[in-house]
Amino acid sequence: MLHTKWQGRVCGALLMAGAALGCDFINPVDSDPNAVPTASLDQLFVGITVNGYLLEEGQTSRLASIWLQQMAGTDRQFSSLDQYVITEDDASGQYVDVYTGGGLVDIRQAIKQADDASRRVYAGILRVYEAYSIGMAASIFGDISYSEAVNPAISQPQLDGQATVYAAVQALLDDAILDLQSGAGAGPGAADFAFGGDAAKWIAAAHTIKARFYLHWAEVDPVANYPLALAEAQLGIQASSGDWLAKHSTTATENNLWFQFMRDREGYVSAGEYLVELLKARTDPRLQVYYSTGSGTYAGQYVGSPVGEPAGDPGTNSSRLNEVDGAGAPDHNSAFVTCAETQFIVAEALYQTAAGDAAVRTALDAGIACDAARKGVDLSAAQAFNDALTGAALFDEVMAQKYSALFLNREIWNDYKRTCLPAVTTYNAELIPGRLFYDDEERNANSNIPDATQQPVRNANDPNPC
Repeated sequence: MLHTKWQGRVCGALLMAGAALGCDFINPVDSDPNAVPTASLDQLFVGITVNGYLLEEGQTSRLASIWLQQMAGTDRQFSSLDQYVITEDDASGQYVDVYTGGGLVDIRQAIKQADDASRRVYAGILRVYEAYSIGMAASIFGDISYSEAVNPAISQPQLDGQATVYAAVQALLDDAILDLQSGAGAGPGAADFAFGGDAAKWIAAAHTIKARFYLHWAEVDPVANYPLALAEAQLGIQASSGDWLAKHSTTATENNLWFQFMRDREGYVSAGEYLVELLKARTDPRLQVYYSTGSGTYAGQYVGSPVGEPAGDPGTNSSRLNEVDGAGAPDHNSAFVTCAETQFIVAEALYQTAAGDAAVRTALDAGIACDAARKGVDLSAAQAFNDALTGAALFDEVMAQKYSALFLNREIWNDYKRTCLPAVTTYNAELIPGRLFYDDEERNANSNIPDATQQPVRNANDPNPC
């Protein structure tokens, strides 16, 4: 079973559900699935939801945004991370959180309760959570424990190959969609902060997730995976009202985790020069949504820190996240998967299957429109910009718009590993890390996890470095 390491976290938007649901159940004593026998299905679901926020807005989000220069590491250990110096400790908790404290242990317990009660719609939503969490973990760590994970009879679970995990996750999403289509049994209702138990919205989200995961293998086998991604995306989220978002508030225990980090670790992470300059050059209104202005000699200016802190770097005087009414606000609802991402997947897959510039442009414009609707900005100029683009230049714009839309979302790292876009200037011309180390305490407890010096530099779905 997985070694358990608890880290402090928010309780999440518990009161928003209108029910008095406590938080203690997401602090497991150990990784035995019987450790929380009194937790109700709704209590487990809320803990699973909150753990999803931790994974989506936590350290792996910070690392992806720093390495792809939406943000920059400007103080303490984040200055080293900005230069690609990583250790086993840098994201260790996020590996363990996939399994414990609202992770796979609780998801499996909740699925059992839902299945036993013939609540297939509820079970289907939970299977989407499991598939998303495990698939994203495999995208980050590569081979991971899955087939033998959270089994109390197995003290040292094996690592399953990355391709095997993805195949299992795709099958699980198929099962989830069947459950959701069945209409059988009551769903989570108000305990579901994302969609209120709306099965149709969860079905669309599941298709978008399937499309994302097929893209993750397009570098290895584009002929097979781009058509699969296209087919799933066309069934995915089609309006911003169907975006899968976190739910936060201005109540301290329900704040967005990026807001908490920036508040408690002031100056550690600042705006990244690449995205700031890209948005400024295009007079893109998302600049003000994402960032505040700088400080000191940069007061009143939108300015980002370049990679590696060279001479003249504004450093901690760079812009911060917009913590008032933008992406860094305490009640900002970060995105898991969205209509915008869905349409950008369609655009990439159409380009890669030679569907023609007109079809690619239509999907690109649809993705931009979805992002404009969610963020409340006018992006008609961004749509007009691509009118004269063709071929490779049009594809570059698809990826530029996806990069601009998926602010602080971990998926930008997977996009870069697949396409080498955006073409950021890396630190000392070095390679951006292709994966993270496993948790060191889990490695010490499980002999199946190799020493850090023996772990691969890249994952199986990313054989070609940028």
